[in-house]
Formats: sequence, structure tokens, C-alpha cells
Amino acid sequence: MMRLFFGNIIHSVLEDNVSKEEKLDHTKLVESYEHHAKKQDPDKIVGDQLVKVGTTILNEFFDQYGESTFDVLDKEYQFNFIIGSYSILGYIDRIDIVDENTLKIIDYKTGKWEVAQKDIQNNLQLGIYALALSEAFPNKNIYAEMYYLRSGRRKGHLFTKEDLENVKQNLIKEINKITEDTFFHPTKNERACTYCDFAKSGACNTGVFRLRKLAKA
Repeated sequence: MMRLFFGNIIHSVLEDNVSKEEKLDHTKLVESYEHHAKKQDPDKIVGDQLVKVGTTILNEFFDQYGESTFDVLDKEYQFNFIIGSYSILGYIDRIDIVDENTLKIIDYKTGKWEVAQKDIQNNLQLGIYALALSEAFPNKNIYAEMYYLRSGRRKGHLFTKEDLENVKQNLIKEINKITEDTFFHPTKNERACTYCDFAKSGACNTGVFRLRKLAKA
């Protein structure tokens, strides 16, 4: 839960301050961070260590882009498209205009773990984003990247028509696998249970056990 709050706060700060009209301003970044921390985390669930990490992330973001504007097409872009008999709904953190033929999807990441560059092309999350944008802008080239804010690394891929067709096939396979599964195995990522309403409500015994374990850690 703590990391979820932290990620949401950083996303909100960047959404507020990355603009095509106003230059990135350090004072406004700091004020926005304080505002969203109080608004989204009034009980101060985010620990001091993560608060410092957030400050470092924003300082380094400003060091790289300070006094700049961004060629932003949209932020928190909502998409909804149909594939097969399924409706896919989601949000994209940011979309930039690269040139008259190309759009760039930017997905902010605040965690430590990173996808290897060689696996970016097959990353289903980025693939879904690229597919959604290609549906909305069929005449544009779509480049999608994960922007790891802690390290500053940006890992992306230009999705070809063949890539997008593979995304469609893989997405349908995953949906069918989920809908046809009659028994859901607990995720190996125990910390994922901290985000789950079933674990917090007591409906999932595995989640209840893991939350107790994590609380004692």
C-alpha cells in the first residue's frame, strides 16, 4: 500500500508539472509534491525513506529537464478499445509528439525493478498501450517506453504492425487463460497482496496470512 501511494503521488506531480505551455519550475515541483503528499497520504503511510526517494526523483527530473517545456499531446490518456468480445480500458501516463508521423508513449515507473531492454518488445503492458494508441491514431508510428524514474533509464520500442498483431494474439490468449481458469493460484509476489481488497477484507486466506507476515517483518 505504501508503494502504491508513493507511485500515485509522483505520477500526480509529474502530471501537474509536465506541460507544453509552462517551463518546468523547481519551486512548483516541490510545492506540488507537498500538496499531493498531504492530499493523497494524509495518514503519512509513505515512510520517510520513500519521501526522500521522491525528492531525489523530482530533483533529478528537474536537473535533466529544468526550464524546459514538453511536446505533450496528452496526460493520463484514457483508452477503451474492443478486441474479440472483450473491452479493454486503461490509462496512459503521457503521450508526446515526436514528429508529424510518430507518437511516443511514456509510462512512468517509480519502483526499483526494471524490465530488461530485450524484453520490452514483448512487454504486454506497453503492447496494450501501443495497440490502444494505434487504434486511435492509425496513421501514426507508435513508440512506447518505460521511464524508470529512480535510475533515469528509458527503455522503449517502436511497435511495428507485426508487433501490434502479436500483441492482439497474446492479449486474447491471456484473457482466455484467465476466463477459463477455474482455480487461481496465489501470486508469488507476496507484496502484491498489500494492494488487494480481497486480502484486506479477509476473503482470501493466503492474503490474510501474507499481510500478517509482512506486518511483522
